[in-house]
Amino acid sequence: MQVIEKTNILFEVKDVFGKSIRTTKTYWGKIFLIKHKELIIKVEKVIETIANPDEVRVSIQDKYIFLFYKKYEENHLVVVVKYFNNHGFVVTIYQTSNIKRKGEKIWPK
Repeated sequence: MQVIEKTNILFEVKDVFGKSIRTTKTYWGKIFLIKHKELIIKVEKVIETIANPDEVRVSIQDKYIFLFYKKYEENHLVVVVKYFNNHGFVVTIYQTSNIKRKGEKIWPK
């Protein structure tokens, strides 16, 4: 098990289900420097998407991965969260023009 120093936590926020979701400064850097160099997203939009999404779906590949969608201008921001022991962490972030209607919609019901 990896121990995360509190000084490395970028944010921790409650999702719409009341569970704590977080990401570290180190992992945030990996998302934007390695995974999605094209993204220009402020941390506040990611927090808002987790706390107040337009829609949440469960991944069809992993029941512990939820996709949080929120529309900003012409695109949807998608924050992918994996849950472990009643806590979650951000796996990745991306933008899409359309919500993929795969996986069970769990928010709003």
